[in-house]
Amino acid sequence: MPTSPAPAAPRRILLIRLSAFGDVVIATGLLQGLKRAYPDAEIDWLVQPEFAGLLRTQPAIAQVQVWERKRWGQRFRSLHWLALLQEVLGFRRQLKARDYDWVIDAQGLAKSRLLAWLAGGRQRLGYRSKEPLEGVLHTVVTRHPEASPDRRVIGDEHLPMAAALGAAPLHGPQLLAVETSPPPAALVLLAPFTTRPQKHWPEGHWRQLINELLALGLPLGLLGGPADRAAAESLLAGLPEGTVTNLVGQTSFIAAGSWIAQCQALVGVDTGLTHMAVALGRPTVALFGSTLPYRQAPAAAVAPLKVIWLGLACSPCGRKPTCGGRWDCLQMISPRAVSASLRELLARP
Repeated sequence: MPTSPAPAAPRRILLIRLSAFGDVVIATGLLQGLKRAYPDAEIDWLVQPEFAGLLRTQPAIAQVQVWERKRWGQRFRSLHWLALLQEVLGFRRQLKARDYDWVIDAQGLAKSRLLAWLAGGRQRLGYRSKEPLEGVLHTVVTRHPEASPDRRVIGDEHLPMAAALGAAPLHGPQLLAVETSPPPAALVLLAPFTTRPQKHWPEGHWRQLINELLALGLPLGLLGGPADRAAAESLLAGLPEGTVTNLVGQTSFIAAGSWIAQCQALVGVDTGLTHMAVALGRPTVALFGSTLPYRQAPAAAVAPLKVIWLGLACSPCGRKPTCGGRWDCLQMISPRAVSASLRELLARP
């Protein structure tokens, strides 16, 4: 399989990163690196519908192409083969009409490779992985594994791809905030929720942190998605109503970005909202344990980032814990240490 670099001056590029929210945010670093290196190129992004709205607000993206994953899946499961074939062929025509020079699979899954093949492109590049369909790529790039203590700067997983493409140095993810309705006060936002238990900081720790921050007189807000409403109610149980502004399940990604862009700081675990705070240039305290997507902000960052990761011998383990599900790497992060890190960031000019 050829592994030569892509051509030097692309006219039109398709970047494929379908999900998840945090990974989409982090991949904006690759987008910006490409835009700086090739300012005249049109860069499209192929993504799942739930993230399309946020990407449409970004001026570096010419067109957002949307893969209707659920609809394709419904047609497949209901054995509506003809309707599925018609939809696949129609989507292929839509992508090919853009006549891409480069198609970049920044995900490395069989489904993203299939979509890269549908898009055509004079050069298709993607990440090496154990997934099938690697043969549809012209160039395969090796990236850092998810569970690697070598991960340093946010977004550095895309450095090998940037090098293969001749992109400008990556300065981490960058998002332009779109203001919806300005919040009544600049809050310290908390992002405690994720879909993976190995990323959770214990609820008791969050409650202790909230009490410490309220004692300092800091106005607090809680962010999360619709599926996090019950967990948010449990976390805030016993606090006087209105003590913490509960935004969980009440904001779109765009609206959440507006709140984050105007916050004093954000404290969060390994979740998309935490990465969004870094991308929007807000002071951020990130709590990592079994995962370690990054350890610091790039030198060009406009706001401070404090990553709290204890570096236990078993960490990061990714999805293969050796602790029996205790998650010592997160249990051992004390609320006092988090509070101290936040106060340090808020004290900086």
